[in-house]
Amino acid sequence: MDQSISKRLCPVAPEVIPDEVLLFKILVHLPVKSLVRFKSVCKAWHATIASAHFVRLHLELARACSPGSVVLVPRKWQPEPTKVASRFVYIYSFQQPPVQVAKLIMKTKPPCPTGCIPRFTIPLHCDGLILIPSVTGHIFVCNPATKEFVELPPGTPNALLDQRVAFGFDPSSGTYKVARHFLRSYSEEQIDTEYDTGHEVLTLGDGRETLEWKATIDPPYPIKGRTPICLPGFFYWSAVQSVADQGKLDTDVILRFSMCDGTFTVHPNPPCSSCLSPNDLMCELGGGKLCYVHSPSPLQVSIWLAQDVQNIITWSLRCRVNLPIPRSVRVFARASADKDMVFLAVDAQNLFKCNLRDGSLETVVDMRYGLKYNRGEGVNFIHDELPFLHYMVPYVESLLRIGPCYQS
Repeated sequence: MDQSISKRLCPVAPEVIPDEVLLFKILVHLPVKSLVRFKSVCKAWHATIASAHFVRLHLELARACSPGSVVLVPRKWQPEPTKVASRFVYIYSFQQPPVQVAKLIMKTKPPCPTGCIPRFTIPLHCDGLILIPSVTGHIFVCNPATKEFVELPPGTPNALLDQRVAFGFDPSSGTYKVARHFLRSYSEEQIDTEYDTGHEVLTLGDGRETLEWKATIDPPYPIKGRTPICLPGFFYWSAVQSVADQGKLDTDVILRFSMCDGTFTVHPNPPCSSCLSPNDLMCELGGGKLCYVHSPSPLQVSIWLAQDVQNIITWSLRCRVNLPIPRSVRVFARASADKDMVFLAVDAQNLFKCNLRDGSLETVVDMRYGLKYNRGEGVNFIHDELPFLHYMVPYVESLLRIGPCYQS
């Protein structure tokens, strides 16, 4: 028989792609929504997709594919944080212009007993997990890709409202950690105020069935109620080193908390200001750089970058920026995919892109009037004159699990 005819009559069985290749070379590139469905194919696929190795590889690929991704977490201004609350948390994906539509990727009702979320402050992001801290002490963590939403257990009672928390990755343990400071007590004297301060950490991803806070050593100075910054292995808090005489600014320092050994070290503020005023903030810029945004006047901003040499932080002025519109409170900064560019959001409403080489600005969008929100109902809307803050948060899609839900 002719050999070609024989091949046609006896077709070769199709080659089977090994699961190792299929999962780690092909499926790992898919979005989380697809991978969640594929976990139901069989027990082996479920175990592999849920494994730490697969989750980490997927995260690394997601970072490379979308280095400049951000989400928006809007919230209505709430003058009474303990009485007025939101029924839902909305998280939107946002692509840079020319598309100026934010698309809903998560809408959820908080799992707390009231079914509402108190007034929250700046959301924090790490590897696809978004932490939403409220001024009343409630802390929520969610993964918009998997729709997991968890309220963390309450920490040590705080003598004052307006708490802040830190959130980030600890490379020494391969876990994610949440830190919070609190006041056990304070007493206001005629000349000075005495504070009894504490600090504690909660670990995610350590395999424990329950989430719990563990006390660390006390901070050497009272930590201010301002959003801290996390760089791999460290939390950076602003703290009051000394209280100045009446009419003068306090003297602040930066406390760096090591997740590895649980110790604090004290570092100086940049020379532009002796204190972290209500108009200033710390942030992280591209490449894991600690940044200080100083706004000496409503139309001026200076951006300072920190350099760590042998565990000593020094500061250098990166650029000065003249704002086209005055800020009322502060200018928020967020890293972009380009290390020489940064997003600046004036009062969490007007969004600009700043060139760090010369301080020039490019208008991105007025989030009150020009940004459209799409909740998937076929209707786009804008917040217009409503008193909304549009928090912009860096984001990367991931399969990370938060852990067991805390039941109040």
